[in-house]
Amino acid sequence: MDNKNLTLKWIDTLGNNKIVFERGIIDGTKNRGIYGIFIIDNKQQTEYCAYVGRTVNIYKRFLTGDDAHFVKLRKGLLQNDKVIEALNDKHKRIEVRVIEQIMFNYENYYKDIQFMASRECYYIDHYQALGQCLEQCPDGSNIRRDVWENEKMLSSKA
Repeated sequence: MDNKNLTLKWIDTLGNNKIVFERGIIDGTKNRGIYGIFIIDNKQQTEYCAYVGRTVNIYKRFLTGDDAHFVKLRKGLLQNDKVIEALNDKHKRIEVRVIEQIMFNYENYYKDIQFMASRECYYIDHYQALGQCLEQCPDGSNIRRDVWENEKMLSSKA
């Protein structure tokens, strides 16, 4: 059966493997877990992790619904400069990978959800320590950037 997803069709029109999904994401065999959006620079021969996230359905998180990452990218609404830059640079491609598949124990809902959130934080910390994955806030960040910037400015005057 042919996939009728509009965003997937848009990705196909970009050509040259501009956006690549790890095997198993599109067919659903690798669905739940921690994922990363990686920017591959063929000219510099470098790799940069632009984003780490978690979801119970990676396909849907990228390709279905108004809040899906690549639906937003297609519509010009995604707020990640590294991904947008890669989309417009002929030497770069975007790869979506499953960093870690998460299997639930189904003993306790909260425990399973907390485990998945903890693993996401682990990988965000890992990539941020490498100077990557710097354009994202964790879920539940309770301070707006402008407030943070103002507090930063005030603290430097003290």
